[in-house]
This record gives sequence, C-alpha cells and structure tokens, in this order.
Amino acid sequence: MFRKLHLQMTLFCTLVTGMIMISMSVINILSSESSLKENAYVSFQNDAASIVAGLENQTVISYEWLSRMEKNGRYFISISNNGYPLLYDQLNDTEERTSLITKAAELALSEYDFEPSALSRKDVLTSQVSYILHENGKEQFYVAAANIPKGDHYLGIFVVYSVDVLHRQIFQQRILLVVLNLLGLILLFIFSWFFTRKMIAPLKRSREQQVQFIAAASHELRTPLTVILSSLSAMDKAGKEDTVRFKNTIFSEGRRMSRLIDDLLTLAKVDNSKFEMHFSTVELDTLLLNTAEKFEPLAEQKHIHLSISLPNETVPPCIADYERLEQVFSILLDNAVSYTPMDGQIRISLLVSHARLEVRIADNGIGISDENKEKIWDRFSRLDKSHTDRKHFGLGLSIAKEIVKNHKGKIWVEDAIDHPGAVFFVSIPYK
Repeated sequence: MFRKLHLQMTLFCTLVTGMIMISMSVINILSSESSLKENAYVSFQNDAASIVAGLENQTVISYEWLSRMEKNGRYFISISNNGYPLLYDQLNDTEERTSLITKAAELALSEYDFEPSALSRKDVLTSQVSYILHENGKEQFYVAAANIPKGDHYLGIFVVYSVDVLHRQIFQQRILLVVLNLLGLILLFIFSWFFTRKMIAPLKRSREQQVQFIAAASHELRTPLTVILSSLSAMDKAGKEDTVRFKNTIFSEGRRMSRLIDDLLTLAKVDNSKFEMHFSTVELDTLLLNTAEKFEPLAEQKHIHLSISLPNETVPPCIADYERLEQVFSILLDNAVSYTPMDGQIRISLLVSHARLEVRIADNGIGISDENKEKIWDRFSRLDKSHTDRKHFGLGLSIAKEIVKNHKGKIWVEDAIDHPGAVFFVSIPYK
C-alpha cells in the first residue's frame, strides 16, 4: 500500500511542480524571444541608418566599403543610380537576390507608398522606411529602403537582413529549454522520490505502531477473557470452596479488563483530540502527600521505604487538573513499587525553580538502559518481559506523557546517581 502511495505522491509532486516549472519557462522564453526580436530589429534599423548616412557623405562608393557593410553575408545591399543598378549589384546579382529586391520594392510601394525610383528633382532630403518582409506568414527579412538626393542624380537603396540567423538562435534556445526542462523533471522526480518517502515514513511507522497496538491490545484482552471462560466452565464441576475461588478469579480478571479498556479509551480520546482537562488551582505538595499516602500500604507489603521531601518555603500553587496529575503520579508510583525489590526504597521530592515545579520519583529498582529510555513511552512497552505483575499493560507511561504534555510540562527519566535504579522527572509551570 505504502509503495503504491509513494509512487503516486512522487508522480503527483513531479507533475505539479513540473507543470509550474514548464509554464514559467515557456513564459520566460516567449518574453525572451520577443525582446530578442525587438532588439534585432532595432539593431538592424541602426545599422541601416549608418549605411544610409555613409552613402550620403560619400562622393565615391567603393566596392570594398560595400563588402564591409554587408558584414560577411549578414546584410546585403542593393544600390541603384537614377534607377539603374550599380556595377556592384550586377557583379553580385543572383536570381534569389533579384527576386528578393523585387518583393521588397513591391511591399514598399504597396504598404508605404515608397518608391526609390520615383524621386522628384525637388526632393533635397533623404527619405527612408523600414519594414518586415513576410513569406508564408512568417518573418523572413528586415528591409530598409531609402532615397538619397545627389545633385542631378539620386541613389535608391535597399538594405536587407535575413532573420534566419535570429530564427536559428531562437530554435537553439528552445532546444536548450526542452533539454533543461527534461533534466529538471528528472531531478524533480528524484527529489520527489526521496522527499515523499521521508514524508510517508511517519505514516508508515504510525501504521506499524497501530498494527502492533491492536495486536497487543487483542492479546491483553484475550488473556483475562480466557481465564474468565475457563473459570466459568470449571465452576460447573467445582465444589463450594473452589466455586468461591473461581468467582474471585472472574471478578479480578473482569476488573483487569475494565482497567485496560479505560486506558484504551483514554488513549483514544488523546488521539482524537477529545482529551478533557479541568484546570483549577492546585497545591502540588498536598497532591503529592495524598498520592503517596495511598501507596504506603502497597510499599509496606514489600517492605519498601517510601519517603517524601518537600521544600521548606511555601510552594506556589499551579493551574492544573488535579485528578489528571494525581493519575500521573499514581502511574509513576505504581511502577516504582512494582519494579523495586523487597526492602528497597522510593524517594519523592519536590523542587521549585525558574517558574516551574519539578517532581522527582527515584527508586532503586532494575533501572532503565539508555536505549530504552525513549521506548518506555511507547504503548504496550514493557521492558521486563519476565515481569509477572499482570496489572501492568505498558500503557501507563504513555498516558502520563500525554497528561503532562497537556499541562505544557515535560516528563523524562534519568539514571539514579548514587544508587542503582531510575529517577522520573515531571516538570510543569506554575505561572
């Protein structure tokens, strides 16, 4: 499922981003081509004006100058004197050149009413027009036509520039654009592949955790249910004393199932953002004393010394949910009593510092390795697989973490310094 989703997301990201990239590239190339054409036409007009100005100032027109002006075939120039072509034109005459000059002259006459061979003897100023000659609906040539009066004669001039060079430049730009876009799409696909895989990774882990969670919950529910069914079946053949024992077993396992279901419902509310909190002013030292008092009988059964240390100064009250915080400390103390050996000790302390209240619950139990300090907050996490206390389902610490989080606090665990065991820290703000 995730492999297919990964591929679909990769293709979608590549397609959407690629379409944006290609659209921007097309807009950019069209703008670039428009500017390129405009600049080429303006450059042609400037060059044509320079050629016309040069002819105005020259009394003798050399073939060398004309060849230099044609710039190695970039332009070609046709000049007539009183309507008769110069020898330069005759020497360089070709059928294509003659046809082009004829079309240019026809367009100048039809579109601009300009005819280089129709200069009046009264004209004393040079006249000039520039235009674009199209063939087959496409721009093919830039043309400049001019009449230059020279006393008793006149020069008719055509300067023509083929836009094939410009078109080749535009074509090369388009090819380059296609290549760059293809390369961009390949890079986008590679980037999207790794990016979407990284995005999907948390979903995949969450899916795996859900599967593990459901499997663990099913296992935990099946165990007491199996005991209850077995006890009910055995009661039919059991004596009076055994019947009482089986009833007690059924009642105990029923309560166990009830606790598990309550924990699952609590976590479900957290996941659905429906975790209700009722904040009020809470005196944390009083809450700790009351909670510790409830666990004294359990500690005495294992000969565990349970002590609590409170600050000498007045502890500032905090805004919290009394019952939820009591649940947090009950979970921590229940774990501490369960994992602390006979004749061990559990120490509870409360500190006030930097606008926060910090509770420490230290035991001298089996301790927690560094690699497991993060795993203990996972649901159904139970580090001591051989532990036989069936009251613990591995949900308590995950519930405690969510409650502390909703109080904008922190909860973590460290190794005890002066003795074996672990120290759990709960820090919440009081302002």
